[in-house]
Amino acid sequence: MNKQEAIKQFAAGFFGSADPELIKVLDAICRHRTAEKKSILFVEGQEGSTVYFLVKGSIKLFRTNDEGREAVVHFVRSGEIFAEILLQLGLKYPVTSMTLEECELLEIDAHRLEEVISKDPKVSMRLIGALSKRIKYFVNLIESLTVNDVRARLVNWLKSQKKKESAVIKLPVPKGELALLLGTTAETFSRILKKLQEEGYIEVQGREIKVLKNLE
Repeated sequence: MNKQEAIKQFAAGFFGSADPELIKVLDAICRHRTAEKKSILFVEGQEGSTVYFLVKGSIKLFRTNDEGREAVVHFVRSGEIFAEILLQLGLKYPVTSMTLEECELLEIDAHRLEEVISKDPKVSMRLIGALSKRIKYFVNLIESLTVNDVRARLVNWLKSQKKKESAVIKLPVPKGELALLLGTTAETFSRILKKLQEEGYIEVQGREIKVLKNLE
């Protein structure tokens, strides 16, 4: 995808508009690039001024504790904006970002994006809506990690990913990476997945999971 097509995707998905004037403004503040698998885009605590829009690929956002252990915060999918916290100028990146496959991105100047948002109330409301969804996601994740056992976390995650029109869920990342997000080990994750399959709830084929009946 070329830069113009990527910007149109960003404008339509995030701003809800493909107005030529908006496209022109975004073209001036965006940089289109690709990143190889396992590229680090930014690290936790780093100062920066770039917000990202993922055009294609998948990205892991994580934090590292004093012992060097990773805590996965979120897996970014195509069509998502991330590092939007930098729109609150003067802040640092709170997480590290690593590509899980070759990715196509738009790098957006946070200072100039804030100017675009401030000039249009509709765009501002669009941003508030996007941030509200992200906050809800993290609240649900924290609740799941603190209250539920591993099986319940996995079931809840599968329910959140299942779309009404399809019973098939495609894992965005390898099972080992998803286990980190759910706060467990790859071995425990695989064991519970196998148990759900034996109980007739799901059918697993590689990174695709077909839901056969209501998950409990």
